[in-house]
Amino acid sequence: MTDRPAALDGLLDHIAANIPDLPDEEAATAKARAAIAPLEKQIRAAKAQERAELREGALKIGAHYLRTTVFKAVYDDMGQKAAEGVQRAAAELLGMASLMPPEPDPALADIDRIPVSRSVRYVVRRAPEVPDEFNPDRTIAPTEITFTYHVDPGGLLGRVHAYVKGWWMHEGARVHSEAVGRHFTGDLAEWPEWLAAEARLHDPEQPS
Repeated sequence: MTDRPAALDGLLDHIAANIPDLPDEEAATAKARAAIAPLEKQIRAAKAQERAELREGALKIGAHYLRTTVFKAVYDDMGQKAAEGVQRAAAELLGMASLMPPEPDPALADIDRIPVSRSVRYVVRRAPEVPDEFNPDRTIAPTEITFTYHVDPGGLLGRVHAYVKGWWMHEGARVHSEAVGRHFTGDLAEWPEWLAAEARLHDPEQPS
């Protein structure tokens, strides 16, 4: 993402075309750029300040969420020792909030970045088991879920793809100590209902 609004490029072209007594277009453009350099510097500074404020706010919100919702859930599920790790993570986020992020590299300012997918990955506890894809006698008890949301709905994996990682189960007992997983693609109506609901929960195209 460039820090210079597109309108400034149009302004440069207009100024360059209307400055008299310059020998060529290159000289006119150079003079125009020098004229608007202070304005461009102010725009970059304002954007940098905005990014810093958004970053600080997001880190503080994350720390608060860890200290309240996540701490209680981890304490109830895994005990005091694990919950203390959550508190330390919250403290680290607050420490990061006080640090200024590095200034953007001007050499990267003109790079166009076009995201083709977004992913979210998280650990789960007490999620319902999902059927094993190849063994009807086995299920998978989820421990981790990854959702990938693709821009192109016509791709090989469809617009939404899920990977559920967990323990291989048979009649309520873990089969072995190595984790397994299953991919889910296509129509969410054919997924387990709870998993489809999770996919919609994190979908960036769902209205907030």
